[in-house]
Amino acid sequence: MTDNKNAATETVAENATLLKILGRLLSALDASISGKDRSILVTELSNLNLDGVSEAERKLAAELIKRALQSLDH
Repeated sequence: MTDNKNAATETVAENATLLKILGRLLSALDASISGKDRSILVTELSNLNLDGVSEAERKLAAELIKRALQSLDH
């Protein structure tokens, strides 16, 4: 568990600008999507397959997906 938390922390630090942009995009998306469309997007993000993606990209993608799901799933 600690290794995953450290990896996520490193990913956040290395990609702060990208994560800030994602936050703004998620705010706009949150305001414009609802109902069935929102549910479909949450399902698609939850089931996104990261097989074949490099470890560094997988860490970043996992963090981006986690943040997107937190934003959309309220």
